[in-house]
Amino acid sequence: MPETDSHHPPGPADRELAAHLENTPLAVIAWDREGRVSRWGGQAERVFGWTADEALGRQFFDLIPPHPDDHARVSEVVHDLLAGRRRGAVVRNRNVAKGGRVVWCEWYSSVLFDERGEPASSLTLVLDLSDRLAVETALGREEIRLRQVLHGAGMLGWDWDYRSGRIIATADIAHFFGLPPGPDYTTIETGLTVVHADDREAIRAAFQQAVETWAEFRFQFRGVAPAVDGGDRWFASRGQTLRGADGTPSRIVAVTADITERKRAEQTREALDRQLLDAQKWECLGVMAGGIAHDFNNILTVVLGSAGLAHRLLPTDSPAVAYLDQIEKAAHRAAGLCREMLAYAGRGPAPAGAADMSRIVRDTRGLMQVSATRHAPVRLDLSDGLPAVRVDEEQARRVLVNLVMNAGEAVGEGGEVVVRTGLAEVTGSEPADYFRLAPAPGLYVRLDVTDNGPGMSPDVSARLFDPFFTTKFPGRGLGLPAVLGIVKSHRGGIRVGSAPGRGTTIEVYWPPAGPVATSAPRPRSAASDVTPPTPVHGGVALVVDDEMYVREVAASTLEDIGYTALLAGDGQSGLDLFRANRATVRVLVLDAVMPGMSGDDVLAAVRAESPDTPAVLISGYADRHPTERGGRTEFLQKPFHTEELAAAVARVVAARA
Repeated sequence: MPETDSHHPPGPADRELAAHLENTPLAVIAWDREGRVSRWGGQAERVFGWTADEALGRQFFDLIPPHPDDHARVSEVVHDLLAGRRRGAVVRNRNVAKGGRVVWCEWYSSVLFDERGEPASSLTLVLDLSDRLAVETALGREEIRLRQVLHGAGMLGWDWDYRSGRIIATADIAHFFGLPPGPDYTTIETGLTVVHADDREAIRAAFQQAVETWAEFRFQFRGVAPAVDGGDRWFASRGQTLRGADGTPSRIVAVTADITERKRAEQTREALDRQLLDAQKWECLGVMAGGIAHDFNNILTVVLGSAGLAHRLLPTDSPAVAYLDQIEKAAHRAAGLCREMLAYAGRGPAPAGAADMSRIVRDTRGLMQVSATRHAPVRLDLSDGLPAVRVDEEQARRVLVNLVMNAGEAVGEGGEVVVRTGLAEVTGSEPADYFRLAPAPGLYVRLDVTDNGPGMSPDVSARLFDPFFTTKFPGRGLGLPAVLGIVKSHRGGIRVGSAPGRGTTIEVYWPPAGPVATSAPRPRSAASDVTPPTPVHGGVALVVDDEMYVREVAASTLEDIGYTALLAGDGQSGLDLFRANRATVRVLVLDAVMPGMSGDDVLAAVRAESPDTPAVLISGYADRHPTERGGRTEFLQKPFHTEELAAAVARVVAARA
């Protein structure tokens, strides 16, 4: 290392220190009190390109000036050092080396002062960071590229460090799983809270197996947050355990993909496959049932004819007459069974005339009450002015009696069976598994039979229309299959709604006999169950819901009880409508879960401007309660009857008054 200080020739210790410094990656540069280079180590020549002969005696800013973008910051540090405001400093900046090459450096600087407080000398150790920063920059670019690729593919990459217990992810975990920001999801326990509660144990087991076997893991799970439409959000994870040099697990690396759309497509395909299998099953059984009924009817004709002939030939007081009467009664019951089989096979009488479905229900009330058993009174809720349907009335009564009998047997003491009629629209956009027998899109007269019994499990509901399937005593089971065949022959539709503890509703869709007049009652949505409520209030009501049919049902209910309805399909439009009609809006009906601005958000904005506005929040999720409950705010879970909505509106309006 060249030495320029003639007053203090280097001793053995200085030479030893200089030799050590030459073996480090640090460049050693000393400066005199004038700021000129007085010592220029060999590493300094490697970093900046200047030889010692070229560097000695030159000023810092002339020899290796800071990059223009760093000049002001470096100048400030140098001035502070020379003014004694700091005795040492560490600075990272770019410098311009010989030939204009830019070098990233980390400067470790120290200044000594004489007895007058003036700078006497400075020493700087310089570490060249160019190569390291180039690698870091390249890695940073690769990381950014990886994040962009994963984001574009709808994936989240994550790394769970066993030692620290922390998770590092390529994107915000809360945002990826549709959760509100704020909570820390970067530990395995908090990270599992993004998973549906029913799927967490399976994931823990998959992790444990991956750790024990070194095997790659794959699993699917549902997120705790629902999708925009309220359904489940599905995810798939794939990864592997990495181990340290000692063989112990060090980390798990994996990617998680949002597969909701793929899962929906699979579920739709499965539902369509089930419908196809059901259709094939019904077709095969129908052909068989029709053939058996046809041949059996021929046999019964012989039996009844022979019994009749014998009856006429015997004297009235003959003991055989009673036996012939029993034969005839049994044959008539068998003939009824044949009619059920033909109905199931779709081989019953073709629809011949047009009839009013509400009138058919009224005319059959006595028979329905007998069919429903003494435990279940039958209540009628019928719409007048419905379009006539082209139907065989005898078959329509058979459908009605079978449905009421099935509902009556399902309820216990204190139960009730409700029969409703109305107008419904089928759009063709309903989910694949919405209908048990899907009708073509259009307007229909709908016949509903509802009971408040224990409801059905999915397994029982799936076999509801199977011949001779029954949860009661043996020997039953052609009533509902006959309903299916009759409705199928009328080109109608059937939907079943049931769940354990929530009763059962069977909806039958009958095609109108002709075009529906414009004066016909407002159609009910195929996905709603609406009952005309009693008028109780008036004024303007604002309905905000992203589902068109829900808006229309709510609007119809509110109009029936005397309100003028304003409709909006999203939160922002609803808020704009409120602001434009603030003086006249008496009540709000808001969907709690909507894309963008939710019903809770709309309510908060409205209450900030008009604190006393009553509101009813509606949602398909029982846990989506409004932040304020009772009084001027109520929560109503979908699906609901119109009486429930009307009553909730009445309560919140009355609470405000």
